[in-house]
Amino acid sequence: MVKNSMSSINEIVLDYVKKYSDEEKEFCPNCLEQGNETTMFRPKGDKITYDDGVKHVHKGVKKAAFCPVCGYSTKDGGDKPVTKAELEQKTAEIATENSLKNGALGYLNATSIFAKDITNCTFKNFKHDNADRLQVARYVAKGAIHLSKGDNTHMILQGHTGSGKTHLAFATVRDVFDRTKYRVKYQKRQPSTNEMVDAYRNIEIVFCSWPLLMKRIKDGFNDESIKKMADKTVSALQTADIAVIDDLGAERDTDFNFEQIDNLMQVREDLPLIVTTNESFDELAEKYDERTVSRIKAHSALIKFDDVADYR
Repeated sequence: MVKNSMSSINEIVLDYVKKYSDEEKEFCPNCLEQGNETTMFRPKGDKITYDDGVKHVHKGVKKAAFCPVCGYSTKDGGDKPVTKAELEQKTAEIATENSLKNGALGYLNATSIFAKDITNCTFKNFKHDNADRLQVARYVAKGAIHLSKGDNTHMILQGHTGSGKTHLAFATVRDVFDRTKYRVKYQKRQPSTNEMVDAYRNIEIVFCSWPLLMKRIKDGFNDESIKKMADKTVSALQTADIAVIDDLGAERDTDFNFEQIDNLMQVREDLPLIVTTNESFDELAEKYDERTVSRIKAHSALIKFDDVADYR
């Protein structure tokens, strides 16, 4: 009963507004932020002001537009109403942004192999409870800025287990998403003019636990569905805009495993890369070889976690 009464009151108010106001072909910017398309109204007649009690009629000057739903008004110099064309443009921009975001997150989820759930890891929730942790977090955050700009940086997070390397590696992924707005710019040819113009696509980032990938590749020898998943990750590691290799060196020492990292680094030597490892470069060279480690070290920013206490 109350609901019906309120509905009737709203209709009466709207009828009154329409009777004494002109309906604008523009929309309330405040309601649009809430996802509602509400038409603005403008009281009929010329604008009227008072100066020391004297009434002034401003011929040809419109009164302030207002929203009958939320009460928003242009009277106090707020944002101007949004035209239909502006609304359509804004809607298209939001749709594009959502498409790029969904594409970037979809690529990450479809190609990555996580050893544990780290998707909530950010720079903000990394424990900055001592100077060493704060310092490494700052170094990694600087690396994230370079990666977001498209620099072919190899950021190597090196140190003992439990120091927060994996947390900061994924925090970098999230930071790059935020800074790039999930997109990268590229050039495409305009069919009508045959000229090259700027365009955008979703950024492609893959995050891979290296020991789990080695296991998945081997499991795929006897299972076609597992093989397809492993092949997708390997392909992404070679072609993604940014590749993250987590826990390199923790896998068993075999010629097969060495061949996998050697093949990958031949491709990614000059492409953006993040590596987390418990091993020093000397230990990695002993496990693989100098050539492979040299490719990992190319364009590298080494961030050591040696003095960082156990994070967990």
